[in-house]
Amino acid sequence: MGRTLVLLSLLAIPGVALAHDFVDTRLNFTLTDENVLVKPGETNPSVPGVRIDRPNRFGILFFENYDTRFSGYENLTHLVLYKRITRKRFEAEASLVFRFLEFSDVTLSSIDDGTYIKLTYYTDKSRTKNDNISLTAFPLSADRLRLGYSYRLSWGGSPIFFKYNPDLPTTAQVPVNSAPAPGARLQYATDRFGIWGGFKTSTLLNRNPQVNELVAIYGVLGGVLVDIVKDHLRFEANGGYFDRGTNPLFYSTQDVSGGKPYKDFPVFTTGASFQLSLFNGISPTGSLDYALYKNDPTSSLRFFAKPIYKPGFNWLAQAEFTVLATGLQNPDKVSSSILQRAIAGDVNLRGQVGHLRLKADASYRSLEFILLNQPSLVPYQAFPTGSVVRGDFFADIGFDYFFQRKGLTIGAIVGIDSPATFTPPTIVNGQGYCPRTGGSTCTSATIVVRGEGDYSILPERDSQGRRVDAVPSFASKFTLREDFLEYFAAILDVYYSYDANQTRLTKDSQGNQIRDFNHPNQLGFNLTLQARF
Repeated sequence: MGRTLVLLSLLAIPGVALAHDFVDTRLNFTLTDENVLVKPGETNPSVPGVRIDRPNRFGILFFENYDTRFSGYENLTHLVLYKRITRKRFEAEASLVFRFLEFSDVTLSSIDDGTYIKLTYYTDKSRTKNDNISLTAFPLSADRLRLGYSYRLSWGGSPIFFKYNPDLPTTAQVPVNSAPAPGARLQYATDRFGIWGGFKTSTLLNRNPQVNELVAIYGVLGGVLVDIVKDHLRFEANGGYFDRGTNPLFYSTQDVSGGKPYKDFPVFTTGASFQLSLFNGISPTGSLDYALYKNDPTSSLRFFAKPIYKPGFNWLAQAEFTVLATGLQNPDKVSSSILQRAIAGDVNLRGQVGHLRLKADASYRSLEFILLNQPSLVPYQAFPTGSVVRGDFFADIGFDYFFQRKGLTIGAIVGIDSPATFTPPTIVNGQGYCPRTGGSTCTSATIVVRGEGDYSILPERDSQGRRVDAVPSFASKFTLREDFLEYFAAILDVYYSYDANQTRLTKDSQGNQIRDFNHPNQLGFNLTLQARF
C-alpha cells in the first residue's frame, strides 16, 4: 500500500506524469458461468454460477493464451514513466514500469513489470541503418529477460530462482517465496543479425546449518538471431546456466554425528532453445510479455494493436525445441545427485487470406519441463526409478473472419490435450511409493499435473478393479466480437469441453474420504464489455 501511495503522489506533481503515462490498460466487465451443467460444490474448484467476475480456471481452456501469462479477462494497467534523450549516435532511455492488477473495492496488487535503463550506440553515423549496440539494465526485475520463444515454453525468468524460505520474515513488500532478480543484457543487432548476452542475480537462503545465511545466486544467458533469407527464413537460438543454490534435502540425510561437515550439493539448470521460422507476409514476433514498455508516441509498439489484414495469401510456419537438465537429489540413492532432463517443443502455423485468418498449433512439454521452477514433483528430488512419467501434448486448429463494414469478427477453435501424468512406482506389497519427503506421491494412484500446484489425483481403481489412467480431453470455443469506437469491444465466448481427469475429494457411504471425478462435460460462456487503451 505504501508503494501505491508513493506512485499516486508522483502523479500529483506537475510535469512528472500525464494521463498517457498509464499504458496497456485493459478493463473487462464479464458476465460468466464456467459450467452451466453443474451446481456449486460439484467440481474442484467450485463453479459459483452466473455472476459478474473474472472466470476461474475452468473458464480458460488448455489452448488459450499460448503466448502470454494473462487470461485476457483481467482488469489491469501499467504505470509507465518514460524518458528518452538522443544525441547523434547515442540514445538513452529509461522507463519505470509498475503493473496494477485486479482493480476492485478491496484489492489492488502492484508489481514491477520490467523497469529498465537502456543505452544504445548506432554504428552508422547517419542512422540510415539500424545497426546498433545496446545495454539494457533491469534494476528491479529481469523477468522479461527470458529464454525460449513461445511464452508457454519460456524458461529462465525470475521464478527459476524463487523458492520457499521459511526463515525469511513475512512482510507485505517481500513475500517469503521470492527475492528480487535484477539483471542486464548486452546486444549487437542489425536488420538481419543479432547476438546478445546477459546475466541475472538473486539471493537464496543456504540451508546448510553451518551457514544458514543468504547467498548470492546467478544466471547467465545468451542468444543469436540470423535472417538466413530476408523476410522469409529465420533461425534463432538461446541458452543459459542458472545457479539455484544448494539442495536442502541433503542436509536432512547426512550423518554428522561423527563431526563430519555437511556437504553442499548444488542445484542448477542449464539448457538451450532453438527456433526456425519460414514465412511470407507474416513476420515472426516474440511474445508481448517479453517486450519493454514505453509510452513514446513515436514508437510503433502497440500492446493493443488490432490485426492487420494484407492482400493475398500470407503465412508463417515456425518450430521451437528446448532441452534442459537440472541437478537434483537421486531418490534411489539419497546421498548422491542426478541430472533430470526436460524437453519441450512446438509447431505453429498461421495463414491469412483477405479477412480470413487460420491457425494451428501442436505443443509438447515433458513433466520435468512443466515442473522446472519447483523443481520436480517432490521439490529438489528427481523422479524415482520405476515411476511412469508422461508429458503434456496438445494440438488445436482454428479460424476467425473479420467483417470490416460491421466491425464484427467471428471465430472458432477446437483442440485435443493429452495431459502430463506421474504414476509412482509400487513396492512388493502393492502399497504406494512414499519418499522420505512425503507429500502427494504417497500413493500408487496416477497424478495428473497441469502446472505447479495444479494436480488431480485419480482414483487408484475403478469399480471393476482396473487401474485408472488419464485420458485425452477435448475442447472447443466459439467467439463473436464486435469492435466499436476504436478501443472498445463486446465479446461473447461460448465453449464446451470434455475432461474426464478432474477429481475432487468426497465421502463414501461409510464416511471415508475418496477421490471422485468431476462432471466431465463443461458448457460455459463469457459475455464481456472490454476497453483497451
